[in-house]
Amino acid sequence: MLTLRCTLLGATFEGGSPDNPRIAEWPPSWMRLFSALVSIADEGWDDELLRTLERSDPPEIHATEALRPVWRSAYVPTNRTEPTTHSTLVARTNSERGWARAIPRSRDVWYRFPQLELASEDRDRLSELCHRIPYLGRSTSPVLVELVEDDPPTADRLVPATAVADERAFAYAATVRCPFPGSLDALRAAHHAKYLEGGAGDPWEIGVGVDYGAERPVEIPEEVIAGPYPTMVVLSLEGRRLDGRHAARVTYAFRHALLARAERQIPTLHGHHDGDVLQCAVLALPFVDAERADGHLLGVALAIPDLAADDLAVVDGALPRSEEEMEVTAGPLGVLRFLRITALDASRSAWGLQPRRWIGPARSWMTVLPMVFDRFLKRDRDIEAEVRRAVVNSRLPEPEAMWVSRRPLLRGAPDLAPTDTLRRQTDTAVKPYRHVALRFPQPVSGPVVVGSMRHYGLGLCAPITEG
Repeated sequence: MLTLRCTLLGATFEGGSPDNPRIAEWPPSWMRLFSALVSIADEGWDDELLRTLERSDPPEIHATEALRPVWRSAYVPTNRTEPTTHSTLVARTNSERGWARAIPRSRDVWYRFPQLELASEDRDRLSELCHRIPYLGRSTSPVLVELVEDDPPTADRLVPATAVADERAFAYAATVRCPFPGSLDALRAAHHAKYLEGGAGDPWEIGVGVDYGAERPVEIPEEVIAGPYPTMVVLSLEGRRLDGRHAARVTYAFRHALLARAERQIPTLHGHHDGDVLQCAVLALPFVDAERADGHLLGVALAIPDLAADDLAVVDGALPRSEEEMEVTAGPLGVLRFLRITALDASRSAWGLQPRRWIGPARSWMTVLPMVFDRFLKRDRDIEAEVRRAVVNSRLPEPEAMWVSRRPLLRGAPDLAPTDTLRRQTDTAVKPYRHVALRFPQPVSGPVVVGSMRHYGLGLCAPITEG
């Protein structure tokens, strides 16, 4: 077992997150501490020790929460000169610089490696390197790093998801940057490119995102009912900002692009079958249920049912490879570009592009895009009975309660006009549609999408926290 303790010598920590420099990275990531070790290590002499650390399993991190994040800024002189308005002499100019600051409840941060064992000479060398680290983050955050034998406090303990045998015992808290095999070489290459050659290279962007959270006692959960789509592939919309009211046109164009890319035509993609085949659903993912949500489209997702191996290979072949762009011609909307998001990138993507945002499981679900009914409604027909019928036809259990509304129920959800529910501009028959909130007797795993236009993403629901 190996334990490192970092003690801040000041009351604050200053160092921004690589994803958002205006937010302090608290607690300091294991990648940040590893980078500090690399910066003061002797190249060649300490390489084997550093490679052992980069190959180790991510550590437990013990750190209290920060009282409040602070964004500080100041005007500092730059080397750029320009003529002044009051004289003929040139003068140095000022520009605003800012940095993120966190104020932790405790100045100690512990990194504990339960499975890592080092030889005595390696421990001595690591202890020496730790004492040579002057600061973490900005130089205004001096720190004392020590290799200790003490056990960290049991409170405020974050563990990597890989260290929890039962995923039910893991409560996700944050994604933390960690080293990976090859981090040492990547750091030195980025440093050489940026600071020695003056080229492009950002050492602070190196690292992999590892899910951290609290380990809690396992509670016997309610039985989860599996939804019809066990697999979800997400693609981000690149270079465009589209209103969520274009959702049906975008998903219709995306489905046609998939059909054009497929090596052969199968019912789960083209949708022509006798009713026994489960079709893939193309889902438009809008930005909703947040303080500044405005319903614009973040990307699309392909919800894939259980398929035979050969059909699954066709669907996978029609999708772009990881980090490969896919161009889709969407009529008046022009050419749209989609980028497939890898599992690693998903942890750094917008919440609406992360699969777990749409999967749940949950008992309560609320439509993000309105549900289109299976048939036209007569004046005397029970609308709740029609909603229940549409949910069951969508291969989901019958809800025990529901709420129906003509307007969006979630903040920022697009408010579609009747023609916005049509796949093509030439379509004329507009079926009735509603926003609904559903509560099932047991938790259901998503994505949950209901109604006659579910294969084009209308009727997409978001899981709602109980209470």
